[in-house]
Amino acid sequence: MSQRERAKAERRARIVAAARGLVREGGIGNLSMKLLAERAGVGIATPYNLFGSKRDVMLAVLDEDVAAFQQRVARLRHPDALEVLFRTVTLAKQVYAAEPDFYRAVLLAVYNTGGREFRAMFSGPRRAFWLNLVGDAAAAGCIRPDVQAAPLTLHLAHVFASVLLDWVLGDIALDEMEAQIQYGFALSLMGVATAASRPAIEGWFERSERKVARFKRGGRRP
Repeated sequence: MSQRERAKAERRARIVAAARGLVREGGIGNLSMKLLAERAGVGIATPYNLFGSKRDVMLAVLDEDVAAFQQRVARLRHPDALEVLFRTVTLAKQVYAAEPDFYRAVLLAVYNTGGREFRAMFSGPRRAFWLNLVGDAAAAGCIRPDVQAAPLTLHLAHVFASVLLDWVLGDIALDEMEAQIQYGFALSLMGVATAASRPAIEGWFERSERKVARFKRGGRRP
């Protein structure tokens, strides 16, 4: 990396860190490109030149978290690739639970710029992350060899995104979000499972279905 590229990467990192701090301190309303530039110690035009928009800064914050999240998933060290896929949903819930106000603010900011932008959260490194998990499950013989990993990953990402949005908008609690996503994953994977993996997927389906039914009987929770 050249000195110019290093300087550019360093400015990007400062802007992302500044955005994270401003949202934590005062919510998304505390974030403007002018204030962001001041906090990061860069020129007013720099955030626009390096990112383009406030939405893109928020996506960069999420991208940074994806890298840390991937390390947490790697530490699961579970021999069953299918189990890792479902447990990753639980890890995601735990990440959001650690800073629910922060993540709701960031995700809502992305959503409020339009549905297409919200779906963009599941492109790039975020899509690649889930594609690797699905690929691992396929390589382990959990998914039929005639099933393509990319379309299946896209479908699971749609399941995740739609349920996540329910939490972002305050319609469901995090525990229900976890159960709903795992239910959707299990329901989808049963259709493409190998004979060897189907019992495990059916187990996830039955457990998550009971949780979802219990939440629905109890009504909306904070």
